[in-house]
Amino acid sequence: MSRLLPALALLLLALPPARAEDPQGATAESLRLVRLAMEAKLRAGDALLASGDLAGALRAYDEAVVLYREAASTREAAPPPAVVVEETREGGALDRALAWLAAHQDVRDLGMWDADGFAKHDPPGRQSEGPGMAHYDVGVTALATLAFLACGYTDRGEVRQNPYAANVRQALRYLMTMQDDEGCFGTRASQHFIYNHALATAAMAEAYGLTRNPRYKKPAQDGLDFLLRARNPYMAWRYAPRGGENDTSVTSLCVLALRAGETAGLEVDRAAYQGALAWIDKMTDPDTGAVGYIVRGGVSARPEGMQDRFPAERTQAMTAAGVLTRLLCGEDPATSEAIRKGLARCGGKPPVWDPQDGSVDLYYWYLGALAFSRSGDAAWLGWRDALAAALEKGQRPDGSFDPADAWGRDGGRVYATAVGALCLRLARLGPRAG
Repeated sequence: MSRLLPALALLLLALPPARAEDPQGATAESLRLVRLAMEAKLRAGDALLASGDLAGALRAYDEAVVLYREAASTREAAPPPAVVVEETREGGALDRALAWLAAHQDVRDLGMWDADGFAKHDPPGRQSEGPGMAHYDVGVTALATLAFLACGYTDRGEVRQNPYAANVRQALRYLMTMQDDEGCFGTRASQHFIYNHALATAAMAEAYGLTRNPRYKKPAQDGLDFLLRARNPYMAWRYAPRGGENDTSVTSLCVLALRAGETAGLEVDRAAYQGALAWIDKMTDPDTGAVGYIVRGGVSARPEGMQDRFPAERTQAMTAAGVLTRLLCGEDPATSEAIRKGLARCGGKPPVWDPQDGSVDLYYWYLGALAFSRSGDAAWLGWRDALAAALEKGQRPDGSFDPADAWGRDGGRVYATAVGALCLRLARLGPRAG
């Protein structure tokens, strides 16, 4: 049964959102009801297991599997991708990225990924370049953990089946040790600590959803509660909890964490979604669909002094963040003009690996891939192909990615490789995948 629980959670997470009218007859409402029924069966199984009723728990979990199979059988099969990212145990692109991450984790010490000191794991005289900043250790550890979880690697399983169980287990332990009494993950010394916290909360919520391990439930819920308290009344988030300011980048990651928690069955105040949508509406140019960072329809932010090196017109990161936020908050892509226009803008700015002209933007590519893959938009096929091609060009033989985007000096090679792995995983999804 230890392998059954993660499988059930994966099925629940993998069940894609339905369009308003599905050619196979699975309406959005019916699929929503199936999700609710599956979640109820999983919760019932958890309760029965906790009470010692093993047989009853197994029956409940079996019924959840039946519900999934019935729902899945009503949906059309996803077409094969036009570009398939190689993924084999012998050295596919995604496996190489994960192997590099595993080899550069402080697994015998704290369990973290050291943003600025990861190269100590390289052979003498062959240290990798691209250090990040130490105050992002929690954030890059969360991103690396999310990459393993996205590929189905949890903290459980035999080494033959899950060679990364120890890596995930140590990483989650590290994140838990970095949570304070108020539920915040990581130090608050950095102005941008909320990024670390949102990503760590998402990782902990995903881990709980995939494993149902009660050890992760309270840290995940405490992290969600901190996010909910940090939100500005009737609006969204920025750097300071309830500081009165909002921005699209922070808001999108906070909503991503909340949705991970809600999918895992944790408690989330859904009023937060309405506040997030209110901010995204405020930032969206209704004519073009462009979403701004702190100004309606404006450009993406850039680190101080990096505007010329990474021209804002090379990216649509905030438009992708806005579209993703709308989708995560439940806006229907079949009827939303803002989503349609936003995706069209992103479609006109596909991924390109060209470090010389500032085109590399792994942050944009990750948010864009999440938005496209959730939307069911046909343009995802071409955008995904461009993403796969850019990643193939940018990946080093050792499996890592150069920190060649505007945020590379902050997160470093660990950030770039973790986000690259997440993008590689998303590049394998069909157009209806969630």
